[in-house]
Amino acid sequence: MSKQGAPAQPHRPDDGWWETVYDGPAGTLPDTPHADPGDGSVDDWFDTAVGLIGQQRTAEPEPVLDAEPVLESEPEPESSAAVPVADEVLERDSIDDWFDTAIGVIGPQRTGEEPHATVPAPAFAPDAPGPEAETAPAPVVAPVSLDKPTPEPEPEPEPEAAAEEPEPAPEPDTLATATVPDPRPAVRSPLADGAPTVPHIGERPPTYGPEPTAVPEADPGVLGTLVPDTVLEGAQYGPSVLRAVSVRGDSARFRGESRRDALLVTRFGDGPDGLLLAVLAGIDRTGTAADEALPPEAVATSTREACRHLAAAVGRSREGLAADLRDGARDRLRYGLQRLATGAVAPLRALAPGNEGDGTPSPASLHCLLLSLDPAAGHRAAFGVGPGGLYLLRSGHWIDAYAARLLHHPDGQQPPEEPRPFRFRLVPATPGDVLLLCTPGLARPIADEPAVAHFLSTHWAHPHPPGTVDFLRQVQVRAKGYADDRTAAAVWTD
Repeated sequence: MSKQGAPAQPHRPDDGWWETVYDGPAGTLPDTPHADPGDGSVDDWFDTAVGLIGQQRTAEPEPVLDAEPVLESEPEPESSAAVPVADEVLERDSIDDWFDTAIGVIGPQRTGEEPHATVPAPAFAPDAPGPEAETAPAPVVAPVSLDKPTPEPEPEPEPEAAAEEPEPAPEPDTLATATVPDPRPAVRSPLADGAPTVPHIGERPPTYGPEPTAVPEADPGVLGTLVPDTVLEGAQYGPSVLRAVSVRGDSARFRGESRRDALLVTRFGDGPDGLLLAVLAGIDRTGTAADEALPPEAVATSTREACRHLAAAVGRSREGLAADLRDGARDRLRYGLQRLATGAVAPLRALAPGNEGDGTPSPASLHCLLLSLDPAAGHRAAFGVGPGGLYLLRSGHWIDAYAARLLHHPDGQQPPEEPRPFRFRLVPATPGDVLLLCTPGLARPIADEPAVAHFLSTHWAHPHPPGTVDFLRQVQVRAKGYADDRTAAAVWTD
């Protein structure tokens, strides 16, 4: 690991490797314990998001301040330094306190039996027949008596003459065209084969079919670089149940391209010092010319290498990380994990750099979900760089945990989320919660389509987590315009 100008450090064993992430000019990096938090620290950003949702809650009744509310049309202040922050505000930096405050805005908590009233339902249920299944009314047939024959009326001259005329026989060319199939191979259209329509979200079906169509082309000399279409993982340790999946997008399946996203689920150690982690990597497909020029095979190789690099760094620092996670050392974890994630994502950013001219960030994405196997550890850590999403499902409501805000506000008010080079959140392990970490292929439809978020909440807000196969099917919920790779890791807490 580069020291970035720091003096050389003596060799340390692997057990003390976690301490080396604090070496170097710590004060020059953002979101570090010794750096100036400024306007962009996670703490200030969290307090700002809470203020936009509802009144902040503290342990003691707060006095009424003579401050005028900020109107929606007014620009947001450049700094939150003008708002008085007491010492107890730091203790309120938790999802539990924030959700208790936001619940006054979104209404009473919804049970599993109540229908969701604010989100439209899917176009049609999986068990209900589609519009094409409707049958035409049967023709009405007049009753016929069999006791005695009924005299038939005499035929009129014109119909009789027309009936005597022989029908023209089809020409030989027409018969040959109708009976001989086309020898050329054709790509089957996902909507023209007459098969039953797979349920989808929205009024229009997606462009591509729901099942794999073309297999990526391979080189006989490098078969070791082949990437499977789908990867499924699952685990259970104590009250925590993990489900993880990485599946090739419908667009890549149709074009015969490799899956770009990568998923790595592994465990280091056992007992109280054990760590379970899920690493997700990918490159957000922005649709630009530079993005289309990237070879899918090179992207797949780089994403898998980034996952292995980050997982290896976490494994070498297992004991120190487990202790910090058990103690809830937020600042220490945030700074150290930032150093690890920034170093692991470097090859991905070199493959897909951003445009410094117009301020476009790199589409490289690398995120990790970190769980301690110690039953006494009351927090999970999620961190990463680049696009992606960390969502918390609580009582049927989705929360953007990275931004500390309600995902779909009932009034439609969504505060703008400023891009940050590194994102980190320490989430309490609350029974009944579902914590979801995902790449942009799934994070974008959950944030942009309320029906997709509602579909997942109705299936995941049950007492028991789904199986691995059911989790794969639910993550693949179809919506038009979202055909990228989908990679997700979710944790249920009993």
